[in-house]
Amino acid sequence: MQNDPHVATTFMPNGAIYAGYHEEHNGYPEAQLIGKFHTDKKGLVAKTRTTSKIEALSAKVKALYEVGRLDAATTIADQVNLAHLEQIRLNPELQGAPEEYFWLDELFKVVDVPMHKGRETFYDTTASAEYLDRMERSKSTKTKYDEIKYDLKKLVDKAYTPIEDMITTIINPQNVDVSQIKYGFKWKRNQSALKALKDIGNSQGELAQFSKLTAGNVHSDNKSANELNDKLNAYLKANDVKITHIGISTKTFQEYTQNTWTKRGPLDLEAIRLNGGGVVPMPGIMGVTAVVDVTIPDNTLYCVNKPNALRLGEGAKIIRRFYDEDRDAEAIKFLDFHQYLAVNKQITKLTRKFGMTLTVATS
Repeated sequence: MQNDPHVATTFMPNGAIYAGYHEEHNGYPEAQLIGKFHTDKKGLVAKTRTTSKIEALSAKVKALYEVGRLDAATTIADQVNLAHLEQIRLNPELQGAPEEYFWLDELFKVVDVPMHKGRETFYDTTASAEYLDRMERSKSTKTKYDEIKYDLKKLVDKAYTPIEDMITTIINPQNVDVSQIKYGFKWKRNQSALKALKDIGNSQGELAQFSKLTAGNVHSDNKSANELNDKLNAYLKANDVKITHIGISTKTFQEYTQNTWTKRGPLDLEAIRLNGGGVVPMPGIMGVTAVVDVTIPDNTLYCVNKPNALRLGEGAKIIRRFYDEDRDAEAIKFLDFHQYLAVNKQITKLTRKFGMTLTVATS
């Protein structure tokens, strides 16, 4: 790697966008704040609010964040085949972009960790209050504390584009490469989220099979929603922890909704079948959200209190673009600093458990 500075664009967790140079072995760039982005309620669109007169640069950053790519140098296609290139940009599926089916982030509370390291305090339930008679002295109380520590990991990928390909092709290969990197990051992050989800442990037994019905009867013998809700309420009373979200596979969720007691529907006519998963209210149980993901093991329910059980530490997102003289190629490097963690795996001084695992019988 040469010692020349590299152009970089950095997205901070608070929405600030910086553009400037990375000196070799340095961290954040010595750069100018050029704007801020925010997402809409669905998290689909990012916009910049320009804070300086660098209108053109801000527009490029906005385009990069919205569609997940960085325009390469001007090519023949940009000059004489603009209509075709625009059609490709507006229809990414024409480039073979894969479908996105990643939902596990919905189980995690997002925490901004801009300096890559941080701490967060947790405490035991305070249940030492007492009634006293007149003039009776109260006892001293002490709440137990513990903390989790953030140490963000770095997810890295890089794309090289030979200058020959950029000149001789109509569709700039960098557009395709960057789209694949964006997808690869999401796939890798979903796998990390699943690993943290499995770390909640704390098994609380088994539920009866989510059977649809029994021979000769309209309704199944077991009432799946009732039995699951009984488990959730028993856990609340025993641990002072209210379950807010349940991670479940698409297959298990379909079997759950086929149980004739779940939605009070006749037979299985109201079953919910989610192709690829999604986030929906848990049928039959008010106040609980189902996060349905195909990567979750079948016949396993991860029940968590989202505000406490799982954390997603988000750091800076850095994009570095430079030219490799030895290869005669443009390079784009992506760095995504983040960390998925289960709170109880780090806490050792407290007895509270913020999540539990339930299994479902297969017969």
